[in-house]
Amino acid sequence: MDMLIWITLGVLIAVMTGAVTLIWWKVGDQWADEEYKKFGHGGGAPRGPAPTVIVDFDSDKPSTPKSDVE
Repeated sequence: MDMLIWITLGVLIAVMTGAVTLIWWKVGDQWADEEYKKFGHGGGAPRGPAPTVIVDFDSDKPSTPKSDVE
């Protein structure tokens, strides 16, 4: 009798987990659709100026405070 209870409990947990997962996906898809309608797909080329790339750190000169220069 104890084994039947454990098997039934396991099947119930499996069915409930599947149902909750499917509901979670449905709600997530609805949320994603709303975000797409608000903001668009967000893909494509990046906007704005190209990023500055520092190639060599050794050529950078350290700044000197004004008290040292005077």
